[in-house]
Amino acid sequence: MEYQVQMAYRQEDVAALVKALEFRRRPEKNLRLAMKIGYPVFGILLILSGGGVLVAMVSAGLFSVLSTVISILCLLGGVALLRRSDSRGMERRSWKKYPNKGLVLTYTFNKEDFREEDEVSGEHTFQYLSIRSANEDPEHFFLFTANNAAHMLRKDSFVHGDPESFRAFIRKQCAVLVDPIE
Repeated sequence: MEYQVQMAYRQEDVAALVKALEFRRRPEKNLRLAMKIGYPVFGILLILSGGGVLVAMVSAGLFSVLSTVISILCLLGGVALLRRSDSRGMERRSWKKYPNKGLVLTYTFNKEDFREEDEVSGEHTFQYLSIRSANEDPEHFFLFTANNAAHMLRKDSFVHGDPESFRAFIRKQCAVLVDPIE
């Protein structure tokens, strides 16, 4: 055994995973900033436009199926953009849906493979070549497979080995760089 991590996921861990997934979906820093500002602004504009058309139709007494449909789509699109910009809400919803609260996970990293074990689903063995990319933030490592499944390791939960040398170990075993999350 080279490294072992034993942990139970907390709400902060799920929040960090949501941020890591957002970072992976939008890796360009300027684009992330534009979306952070643009989603709420355009969401509000869509809601105001859709609401304004509905108010105008009601006050004028003129109803058109097309105008009503377009107004409703503007309202729904605006709400969707506002929800999309609410990463804290996404974090809370993800934690609420997470079924294994309090479940202890053990990751064991050997020279030839690594294993994930918990008391509900037992032990699963993974080859290092299944890891396609890796990220880290100040508290976690995130190892992503080809189908975008994530193995999240909290740096303060290493019971064997240390996080500083783990980065180099993963780089060598998986042939991936561990990119920092900005």
